[in-house]
Amino acid sequence: MSKQLRAPWRRALCGALALCMAAVCGGAAASADYKSDWEQAEADLKKEQQVLEQIQNDKNKAEQQKKSLQNQQTIIVSQINDTIDQINQKNSEIAIQQQAIADQQAVIDERWADFKERMQAMQVMQDSGAVAVLASAQSLYDLLTYSDNLQRISEKDTEILQEMNDEKAKLEAEEAELEAARAELEDAKAALDTKENQLAANIQAQNKTISQKEAAAEAQETVVAEMQKRADEAEKQYEAWVASQASTGSGVCAEGFRWPLDIAGRVTTEFGATQNINGVIQTGHSGMDIAAPYGTPTKAAHDGVISSTTGHWSYGNVVMVDNGDGVTTLYAHMSSIAVGVGQSVKQGDVIGYVGSTGNSTGNHLHFEVRINGVKQNPRKYVAF
Repeated sequence: MSKQLRAPWRRALCGALALCMAAVCGGAAASADYKSDWEQAEADLKKEQQVLEQIQNDKNKAEQQKKSLQNQQTIIVSQINDTIDQINQKNSEIAIQQQAIADQQAVIDERWADFKERMQAMQVMQDSGAVAVLASAQSLYDLLTYSDNLQRISEKDTEILQEMNDEKAKLEAEEAELEAARAELEDAKAALDTKENQLAANIQAQNKTISQKEAAAEAQETVVAEMQKRADEAEKQYEAWVASQASTGSGVCAEGFRWPLDIAGRVTTEFGATQNINGVIQTGHSGMDIAAPYGTPTKAAHDGVISSTTGHWSYGNVVMVDNGDGVTTLYAHMSSIAVGVGQSVKQGDVIGYVGSTGNSTGNHLHFEVRINGVKQNPRKYVAF
């Protein structure tokens, strides 16, 4: 070939290569942009979810503190009521004691009046009847006996009055003890009232905190919902881009697929099944779940090119393989990924390892088969 002919041919070839490189680079750039947008949206969503979780944790903590305070308040109120009952009991005992003192004083007053009358009578007798006593006395013994009897009567009255006063003093001492006990109870009640008032104030403060957290949680839920919407949209755009780059066709190659693990494992959830994942009921299972030990190699079911590798909130670590002829396979929840986007793989090549990442309840491989973007029952194409 002459130099004149070679030069245009080289220019054409370079141009074609440049166009190819531009297409490849452009496709790669688009892939990176879509994936980056999705990952950023997922990161933003996770951040806002963490904020919501913290608010809810704070609210739960405030509710627990409120419950604890209410339990303490219940105990204090019970103690206050018991103390009031004791104070009332002391008041009744004091009233009874005061009545007893008053009754005793009445007896003393009556006895004292009798004593005074008797002493006055004896004085009159001594003043007016002294001569008669002397005249009638038969002997000195009679005279001394008379005088001794008067002395005994006086001493007996004095003794009785003293006993009565002693009994009154005893009653008054008992009343003083009751008064002291009541005062102690009233002091205890005052202290309990102070505690109950403080607990009531603390409960009110917790109610305010709970109301604030509820309002903050409601507002944050709106933010999370919006971020979830953005993340879902970014995911759809990325998956739409991946689907647009995948081959289309009859799906004939799916008939030559192999089981994605070297072990049979145990199929825990079939395609289309309803399942409960962490308390959330999900219908229309999109693939087949195969339980296997952590770290079991996950292998390509068929030759293909890696079209996507990412970390997904639901799928966890997930790989998508464009197997050609409109067929795409998906391998999810892996503990780690062993391939990169654009890498060619052969049937049986290791693309990752079994795990439980994402929205998962145990180590397993979630395996999907899609033909022209439509999810199929993997049982039609693979068997162990």
